[in-house]
Amino acid sequence: MLFSVSADPVLERVQAQADIDRQVGQARALFITLTPGQEAVYAVKLAEAQRIAADWHKVPEGETPHIAAEAAEDGVSRFDKAVEILTRDQHWKVGAQMIEAIRRSANAALAAAKTAPEIRAATVIDWQAVRAYAQA
Repeated sequence: MLFSVSADPVLERVQAQADIDRQVGQARALFITLTPGQEAVYAVKLAEAQRIAADWHKVPEGETPHIAAEAAEDGVSRFDKAVEILTRDQHWKVGAQMIEAIRRSANAALAAAKTAPEIRAATVIDWQAVRAYAQA
């Protein structure tokens, strides 16, 4: 005997939103480390990189400890490490814009969805372009 149980649209919508959010997090992880506090480290390193790029001869090594340590570990100059960090930051910013556009689109599709199949369809997201860009 088959039972026809209609889906609870509120529960479907909550699950769909959680799925969209999970996928967005996975997409972000292609670019950045998602551990607590890591954003603060990235912000400090970016500020150090910007200072070095602006006038690297006048910025004492002690004022850029993160970059100085990484440069020494990698056997490169602080300037080269600053350029690497600035390039990676720009790559992340473009990737973040791509991810946010997709997130907004998925959330709009979810908001417009009226039926359980439409709600579930909102979670079917094509991340191919983001994955390709992350690997570039």
